Amino acid sequence: MFSYLLLKGAGAVIRLIPASAARLIGKLLGGAVFYLDRRHRRIALDNLRGAFGESKSDKEIRSIARDSFSQLGFNLVEFLRVPVINSKDWRSIFRVEGADRVREAFRRGRGIIFVLAHFGNWEYLGFSPRLLGFRGAAVGQDIKNPAVDGLVKDTREAIGLELLPKFEVSTPILTYLKNNGAVAILADQRARKMNIEADFFGRPAATTAAPAVFALKSGAALIPAFIYHQKESGYRIIFEPEIEIPSGLRLREAVARVTEGINAVIEARIREEPRMWLWGHRRWRPAG
Repeated sequence: MFSYLLLKGAGAVIRLIPASAARLIGKLLGGAVFYLDRRHRRIALDNLRGAFGESKSDKEIRSIARDSFSQLGFNLVEFLRVPVINSKDWRSIFRVEGADRVREAFRRGRGIIFVLAHFGNWEYLGFSPRLLGFRGAAVGQDIKNPAVDGLVKDTREAIGLELLPKFEVSTPILTYLKNNGAVAILADQRARKMNIEADFFGRPAATTAAPAVFALKSGAALIPAFIYHQKESGYRIIFEPEIEIPSGLRLREAVARVTEGINAVIEARIREEPRMWLWGHRRWRPAG
């Protein structure tokens, strides 16, 4: 309950001050956590050293890790500001690239699986269904604190997402896709179940097989989506070209090929802007 009240109180304060000041506070808080949270700082630094090897100095790696934590603080503040965004002309803060790819996929009538990463302010990709006029759903990881979990889910629904249950989710997802809806799946964290080993930054990583499996079962398009905050012009949403679905392969081979393609797209974006990714989790730890 304390965490819930803290978030509610912080949100009330954040929504009273200018956006620029709120974002600065968020970045400063995230940067402070980098220094205070030794465990996740160490994980982030280890991940960065493993990903970039000798190509970046230790000073660069620490700077990237610190900025990654600052990004999380920024994201939290923006999440708390959703009621303010919704009360204004929220459409004007988004610029979309690749919308024609989304429309073309919907014309085929088999739905879309949006492949997401913990990159930039990924929660704001939830505005996409309202922005482009389609049904969109997501499967959310439950938060241990029920009150905080409820607050997060309420905010996601306010953004425009339908939320699918975490357990026994296969049938709801396939039904949603069959009705030409869109389902968002985060694909960049270590997967404990329904996983496959796939290359990520030159190392095998336990990766969720869910996007590939659902695409192969349903015929849905697989479209990676990313979001960037641009100080002067709001947010830029990018819908990538569809991930190719191979034919003539056994299921496991096809899933492996598609999952490798997903990881390659996500890795390319992270390499361009490594400060925008969530480095503080054990991405390369064995599944289990």
